[in-house]
Amino acid sequence: MRCLDEGLRTLVEAGLKHGQLTFSQVNSYLPDEAPDPVHLDNLIICLEELNIQLVPDPEVAPAAVPLVVRKKRKQEIRIDDEGRGSEDPIRVYLSQMGEIPLLTREEEIFLAKQIEVTRRRFRRTLLSTEYALNYCHETLQRVHRGELPFDRTIKVSMTESLEKEQILGRMPINLATIADMRRRDREDYELLKSRTLSAQDRAAVQQRLQERRRRCVTLLEELSLRTQRLQPCMKRLEQISARMTELHEQIESLQNLQSAADESRHLQRELDELQALTQETPASLAARVRAIHQRHNEYDKAMRDLSGG
Repeated sequence: MRCLDEGLRTLVEAGLKHGQLTFSQVNSYLPDEAPDPVHLDNLIICLEELNIQLVPDPEVAPAAVPLVVRKKRKQEIRIDDEGRGSEDPIRVYLSQMGEIPLLTREEEIFLAKQIEVTRRRFRRTLLSTEYALNYCHETLQRVHRGELPFDRTIKVSMTESLEKEQILGRMPINLATIADMRRRDREDYELLKSRTLSAQDRAAVQQRLQERRRRCVTLLEELSLRTQRLQPCMKRLEQISARMTELHEQIESLQNLQSAADESRHLQRELDELQALTQETPASLAARVRAIHQRHNEYDKAMRDLSGG
């Protein structure tokens, strides 16, 4: 475990005691000004390593527009002088906007910090998968080779010390380090295929893989790939997971049919290729996709709450 400052240590102890933290507890740790990226990264990594759940705090989080207001809209159709309903889409939109209370400064700060926390958690959860990590690494390599435009692929932020010159300076070092760790990962993946590997040695190999994965994700995040660039990767991972589950079910259904032996081998070959691509079983990848969806929904909700107010 990394060295923690006093505030984060207190927060982590509370999270370990209750098994979870609320957004209000996390937000109270982060400063109201632009959060220090180092403190924010330490916070997110601690939540990951210690498996501390982050849950919404309904008493603090700004409430969404009540559904009763939307239901009431249908009953408020007025008739103008020409006998036509005046509730056209623009009029309805402006009328509904007028009933949404503006956010206070404190609520805006709360949601801004919540957006940043949920965004980083979503990104790290997605990038912790083998497929997304390789996708991101290859995308950044293409930027480094000049095959993709820097400004449309990389997010530059003055508040997070991610100026273009800094990212360009980090890029060759980070990408080379990641490439070396990916090479060692492939060696360890081959070790895991060995049936003679003891349980103790297997656990040690898996621990090495997990530690390198966290390090790779941190190095990738330092290069600030735009979040929208990760959306196609997430969609593709969902498709792969669905196909792996489908293949597994088909193979199971054909297991005792001699007449379907050739078809079963064909399906198993496709499943083996997808498992090699993702380094996951159908069940483990499905669980990862569910976790990615949960993180993305938290991020999306925070964005909608801020824009709605």
